[in-house]
Amino acid sequence: MSITKRTFLIICCIISAILLTLNGATYLLFRASITQQLITSQEAIIEANVRLSGIFTQTVDQLVYRYTSDQQLGELLGRDIGQDELRDLNTKFALNNRLIYQQNAEPLLLNNGFRAELYVNPALEVSQLFLPSSTIPEVSRVYSGAMVEQEDWYQAALQRRSGQHIFLNEDQTRLCFARRLQSSTFTGAYQKDGMGVLLGSLPVNQISRLLSLVPVTRHSGFLLLNDQGDQIYRSANLSELSIADALLIPNSVSSELNIGGQEYLCTSQKLEWGIQLVFLTPYRDITSQVWSMMFPYLLCSVIFMLVGILFSLMLSAGISRPVVQFTKKLETIRDTRGVEWNPADIRGPREIQQLSSSFGSLIDRINTLIQELTAKEKLRRESELKALQAQINPHFMLNAMNAVNYMALAREEDDIAATVDSIASLMRYSITEPDRMVTMSTELENIREYISVYVLRFQQDIRLEILPGLHPAQVVIPKFTLQPLVENSIRHGITRQDPGITIRIRAREENGLLIVEVTDTGRGGDAALLNAYLDYQDVQLQVTHGFGIRNVNERLMLRFGQRGGLRYFNYDGRQLLARLTLPSECDAASDTWP
Repeated sequence: MSITKRTFLIICCIISAILLTLNGATYLLFRASITQQLITSQEAIIEANVRLSGIFTQTVDQLVYRYTSDQQLGELLGRDIGQDELRDLNTKFALNNRLIYQQNAEPLLLNNGFRAELYVNPALEVSQLFLPSSTIPEVSRVYSGAMVEQEDWYQAALQRRSGQHIFLNEDQTRLCFARRLQSSTFTGAYQKDGMGVLLGSLPVNQISRLLSLVPVTRHSGFLLLNDQGDQIYRSANLSELSIADALLIPNSVSSELNIGGQEYLCTSQKLEWGIQLVFLTPYRDITSQVWSMMFPYLLCSVIFMLVGILFSLMLSAGISRPVVQFTKKLETIRDTRGVEWNPADIRGPREIQQLSSSFGSLIDRINTLIQELTAKEKLRRESELKALQAQINPHFMLNAMNAVNYMALAREEDDIAATVDSIASLMRYSITEPDRMVTMSTELENIREYISVYVLRFQQDIRLEILPGLHPAQVVIPKFTLQPLVENSIRHGITRQDPGITIRIRAREENGLLIVEVTDTGRGGDAALLNAYLDYQDVQLQVTHGFGIRNVNERLMLRFGQRGGLRYFNYDGRQLLARLTLPSECDAASDTWP
């Protein structure tokens, strides 16, 4: 994919991401705002209906109180019957009138189609006057309890110690309130089930007039539930709502409720008599309001997106054109040595021009490096030729010293022959594999050759002692590790005027490490100064040629890491102890270590 297309796609993706983020955030904000407004409205409507329902329930309770304290009603319920037919008819008429009279005293109930009926306790004699054979339905307000004593609502009302049993009638056209009725003026014997059951009913279509059930959205509505959670009223907007079981709705909480697979915003409040008023608003209404408010924003986003695409095309072309030109010029380069780069040939933004100038400088540096490498390669070849030539010289010197040795022996010059032989051994040891691993015995043989030459030259008593510990043949160390330490003891431990020196070497094993210690009877020195020199600190020390102590320390550290090295210590004042540390698992034959 070309850089122009990539730039275009990147810019389009950025614009799309910005728009999606803004629209998503706007949608969430609108949804949260509308939801909060609906919650506030529902709670306000619920609060208003709590007051309205309180007025209605207080009115019904007042009616019940009137019936309970009505002296004439109590006297009529306690009458005997069957003695005088005319008197029985008057009693029947008077009971109906008394029931109607008390209800008509409450205009709120009268204006909303409220109907009160009394189902007289069958244990009272007067109930015989209101059997089905002598009572006209829908005309009489008093009936015998024997007519409905098998009905669930009747039994539920008798079993309640207080309050109303609320339910819908069979054709679900009236909301009914049933409660056991007592009479404080009843003159007969005490009745456990009271005077009977008072059944009040209200047309369902009057509930919306009695309460302020105003929906806040198109499909929002109200439910009335009794204290068992059964539905006793549902507004017309919720006609499609499928409720098979009793609802368990939290009280005085605005929450999300799933009914019949649909999500609703639910606000509820307990009313008198255990009735629960529930306000339901489907979330589809909230979503619909959100999208209606989002439409102008979405339209602007689409327009902005189209403008952004056009802008992306122009911007990507302007950005990528100089880059494409620069790339095509780079593709023509095969060898930088013949390139003459002119930054002015590339036109474009300042960054592209700066890149072109930097690339020209890079080509110049590359050409310079090529020239330097060519020169170094030439020098390397010359050095290899010289090294090959230099390899001939040590062998020539060894052959010459062997010839001198034979001549000295032929002339019976044993001292000269021994000295020449020792020098030849030293040279042979130094030029053959200087970095291989050897036993300490081999290293000590080379040291003794060095001491013999030194003693012959300076006529001093130099002794080498091996202290108890590991046997030298068991100890494996890198070549030329001990020889520089012994040489330092001889050259710096005594002067030409001193009679001699004794050098002691001991090898031991400690904590999985091989430790080789070198001490002498010389003048000693400052161990801290020597250690600082080993660590490449700036110290005043006289440095000689050859394998020095710094070289020994570096070779041990390179070969063994942190487990190898050379350190100096003082004892008995300024006496020096040189300690070599290396792993004890070294193998002289294979020149390896674990």
